[in-house]
Amino acid sequence: MKTASRDKGLESSIRKAVELHGHLGPFLVIGVRIGNLPKNILTLNAKENSGLLATVATPPTTPFTCIIDGIQTATRCTVGNGKLRIRNSKGRMFASFKCEDTSQTLTVTVNPNLVKQLMKKMSEGVTSEELAKQVAAMPESKLFIIEKD
Repeated sequence: MKTASRDKGLESSIRKAVELHGHLGPFLVIGVRIGNLPKNILTLNAKENSGLLATVATPPTTPFTCIIDGIQTATRCTVGNGKLRIRNSKGRMFASFKCEDTSQTLTVTVNPNLVKQLMKKMSEGVTSEELAKQVAAMPESKLFIIEKD
């Protein structure tokens, strides 16, 4: 169960992502949630995730690419600082992280059933904001397949 401070941390991260991205949507929130995982799972240098490298694979169209902005906001890995690489994926959406200091790796795959559900709900007229709130409240086990090496 989430604690109140974790909820506030997630809300703060989502607000920062919205500032960067321009609007709230479910795939942006998925990106923020993915980006928060390395600091909870990997042993990272305490200075702003300085030893973290990320690779994001996603289909090259919106709304899927929105996860990139969420991950950038949460991790501070960007294309510009050389810590983020983006790959074209025909369907599977995932992010791989590597800690340079410890060589630990983490791969987070977005649950394909979730993506199908979100796309269906969007086609039915459910607002992006409502779907974003639903994604923010979901347990990680429903959102992701998490693999740590």
